[in-house]
Amino acid sequence: MRKADIEQALALAIRAAERPSRSLARAFSSGAIQARVKPDRSFVTKHDVAAEAEIRRVLAASPRFGAFDIEGEETGRDGRSSEYRWLIDPIDGTTSFLRGIPTFGTIIALEESESRRAVLGVVHLPMQKETYVAGSGLGAWCGSRRVRVSKCKTLADALVSTPDAQWFQKTRLEAGYRRLRKVCPQLRGYCDISAHTMVMRGAVDALWEPYNNAWDIRATEVMTAEAGGAYLARPVKGGKFTAALFGARPVVEQIADVTGF
Repeated sequence: MRKADIEQALALAIRAAERPSRSLARAFSSGAIQARVKPDRSFVTKHDVAAEAEIRRVLAASPRFGAFDIEGEETGRDGRSSEYRWLIDPIDGTTSFLRGIPTFGTIIALEESESRRAVLGVVHLPMQKETYVAGSGLGAWCGSRRVRVSKCKTLADALVSTPDAQWFQKTRLEAGYRRLRKVCPQLRGYCDISAHTMVMRGAVDALWEPYNNAWDIRATEVMTAEAGGAYLARPVKGGKFTAALFGARPVVEQIADVTGF
């Protein structure tokens, strides 16, 4: 895809990601959100489903990019044959959304269908009113401000984030996680997609996510590259999910060495 095409597709993705923002913020502030448990034991609300429907309508209405296949967390894949595929996570961090923790956000990425590599990504944080964007060759941005990963050089000085220990157990990465805990003096549990944006703007030096669907991680893949960072990935759970390690290159490389990632 040419740079000009990526720019136009990125503008569309920004509109789509921001479209349900106000309704999500109102629902979050109401404190009266109900949820059901999906077969994978994660939560879903009517707001997840409604937000994905809004995003799909915006993308599908595009004369240039509306014919691309779409895969969303809540309603699955359209199954169209196209060179590119839209990926949607309408609310990344539904547990936080339910509990009044403002770390949730909306993710949209566009990937090459064959290689499954992202060419652009958008993350919108409704409660912070921030939108992070990146496109191949276009840099990574939050509004008009260019963002970059930190310049941290050593793991001893790094602030690193990981999710709950159970995810390392489920993906058989627990041994590496234990080794990291022993040598990393600042290992914290920032959560949801907002933690990814902390890495992009250099507030957190690296993040290890052991258990991701495609819609969770594709935007982060291109954002990390455009923010000057390193991104490592490997399949887990028989290839159904992806473990990812990303952030400042020296820190990522040292974590990979310690953990055997």
